[in-house]
Amino acid sequence: MLDTLRISELSNGIKVVTLSKPQAEGVQVAIHARVGSRNETEALNGASHFIEHMLFKGTPRRTAKAISQAIEGQGGAINAYTDRDNTCYYAKVPYDKADIALDVLGDLFYNASFDPKELDRERRVIAEEIRMYDDQPDSVALDRLASQLWAGHPLGRPILGPIDGVLTMPRADLLAYRKANYAPSRTLFSFAGRVEHEACVRAVSRLAGRLRNPKELREPEPFSRAIPLEPFSLIRRGIQQTQLAFGWRMPGFLSADELPAAAFLSCLLGETMMSRLFQSIRERRGLCYSVSSDLTLATDCGALIVAAGCDPSKAYGGAKAILAEIRRLIEKPVGAAELRRTRDYLCGRFRLRMDGAPIGWAAGRVLFGLPVEAEALLEGYRAVTAADIQALAQRYLRPEGLAMTVVAPEKARHSAEEWACLLNY
Repeated sequence: MLDTLRISELSNGIKVVTLSKPQAEGVQVAIHARVGSRNETEALNGASHFIEHMLFKGTPRRTAKAISQAIEGQGGAINAYTDRDNTCYYAKVPYDKADIALDVLGDLFYNASFDPKELDRERRVIAEEIRMYDDQPDSVALDRLASQLWAGHPLGRPILGPIDGVLTMPRADLLAYRKANYAPSRTLFSFAGRVEHEACVRAVSRLAGRLRNPKELREPEPFSRAIPLEPFSLIRRGIQQTQLAFGWRMPGFLSADELPAAAFLSCLLGETMMSRLFQSIRERRGLCYSVSSDLTLATDCGALIVAAGCDPSKAYGGAKAILAEIRRLIEKPVGAAELRRTRDYLCGRFRLRMDGAPIGWAAGRVLFGLPVEAEALLEGYRAVTAADIQALAQRYLRPEGLAMTVVAPEKARHSAEEWACLLNY
């Protein structure tokens, strides 16, 4: 599946990853930086996301409009995202325009102007983005849950930052943060499509091979499980539906020995229509429209997240039913047929991902120093037993490890004390 994946490293630590598909009509080019919101101080919360926006606002060579025109004018697309552990800038273009994509991405990544007028304008844009998510109760619930799971740690802060901070963050501080964190040793260029590895390495070397790393590169604050979580939060809003969010701390994606079983836990619970939560909470009881589970992973920690949106009159019963399914995972091993279905789903999903767009997975693993042997990951899934899943549930899904957030209508009848009683499931 990854037979044509090749990896090189420049003398300054920049990595180049290519995945050649000789028959492809397009090329995806991306610049990954191992920098995210967890690198920020409290005063600079939101800086990583702010910088992501500003890199698209112009360089000495291109205006913001010219950046988008250079890619979209070829029929391509350009975008970026910021996460807790990393930031990525990417473009997809026809294969014969790959040099344009690299030139544009390299220009904005290394030469962004941070024009003061553009910066002040973008403050207001980001403030509206924050308000947009603040008007979405499910987003409010998940952001609040993160602050409970990783209380007092940078991982618990919102990736977008607070509005007040974004509106007042000094330009000089943004530039200093970027200079201190956007280091060659934290940077990876990836290419997928009709590309040739050596040509890509030469192109990246011409672009950034002479850049040097800072003398001291500050690493993000490690996470300690000794940090206590905040078990419960109730937020009341003028909404029609109650949003439930449950979170249990889990291992991070560097924990190769426990991660396969954690994937089984999440998949069993709520990642598919055959999952326990979908069948029990929605199909049999009709308590909600949306119920799901997911693994949120950082390097050194993660979380199993369960979320649901319920009619306020059914939300309390829905929460009890969700926690009953958690208790069932702790107390009873998964049956052979369900285990086989879940394994088949996880292996099949991964194989389809590798068939479609594997470069993102591979680049992310190389960025954090992880192996990229796809067959080894599949073997990890094949080796998971019912006893492994139950042992992981017993280790991490205990009541004392639960953080729970409820976003409810203002006149919903259950009190915070009643909701908090569910923590002892």
